[in-house]
Amino acid sequence: MSTRYSLAVIDDATFYTGSPAHTPQILNQVLVEPNFGIRYKDRLTFSTSLIGLSATYDHTASTLHVKETYAGFSAGDFDFTAGRKMLRWGTGYAFSAAGVLDPPRVPTNPSDRLNTNQGRDMIKADWVHGPHALTVAWSTAALAPAHSALRDTTAFRYNVLVRGFDSSFIAGHDRGADTFGALTFTRVVGQAWEVHGEAVWREQAAALIGAKYTFQSGLTFLGEFYTPPNTAYFRDISISPLAGRQHYALFNAGKSRLRELPGWKQWDVSASVVSNLDDRSFVTVADISRWFGTHFTAYTHLEVPHGSKTADFNSARYQTATSIGVRFHL
Repeated sequence: MSTRYSLAVIDDATFYTGSPAHTPQILNQVLVEPNFGIRYKDRLTFSTSLIGLSATYDHTASTLHVKETYAGFSAGDFDFTAGRKMLRWGTGYAFSAAGVLDPPRVPTNPSDRLNTNQGRDMIKADWVHGPHALTVAWSTAALAPAHSALRDTTAFRYNVLVRGFDSSFIAGHDRGADTFGALTFTRVVGQAWEVHGEAVWREQAAALIGAKYTFQSGLTFLGEFYTPPNTAYFRDISISPLAGRQHYALFNAGKSRLRELPGWKQWDVSASVVSNLDDRSFVTVADISRWFGTHFTAYTHLEVPHGSKTADFNSARYQTATSIGVRFHL
């Protein structure tokens, strides 16, 4: 039997400028995130991950969330899982239509920098044989937050590598809603290029195409184009039901280990622009982080929205949001 554990503690303060005078200007969050797992004879597994959050805005509120807690059993080519688990079926970095059981993508924070996303409650079976992988999952919304729009979902995913294309075919049904289907792919071209895409039918068609290029120095450029229909499932809360189909774009540049020199290897930097091409609003995002030893990271996250007050990416009613934090890892 083998065990593993980890602990992360994050103190994050976000400062807002240009927000209305009657609203608080600072949001402070302290997160404690313990993780624990057990594996027995490579057949039985148990894993749990919790999030303790204390947030101070106009008042202080403390909550405890279960990020993941699941048990698994392996038998030959079959794996069975029951509990709350994170999945990532979508191929998109900042956007995804095919990630039907994934946590929601936030284009300005696609990496979930505070690690607060929660998995779905499900029963899942996986069959893997050579290049073929089939997953059948049933997810219940019974334990979802009261304000959530989640429904009971049955979904199937078949994944196979065909001529260098890592391809997936997804189909399923939301209880009380429409049946959906999706096709995703990822393809590595040479040593530097990666392309990915999604085509989804869920009442109407949604599509995503993206590409990433990595230089030998480690500098990476990534771009995505995403177009969802203006339906209840895909529509953002800030979008009018009369606005029609939306079109989004992302451009990101980043580098880990800024330079291979003493004092520079500990720095990671990235910058992004996320835009709604229909109302011409966009958000500029910058992230800078630095490791101190093996257990501490300090970081800054900056968001600057642009556009009219009714636009998609400027509906937050602030001019800048600057987050400064320290993360402890064990």
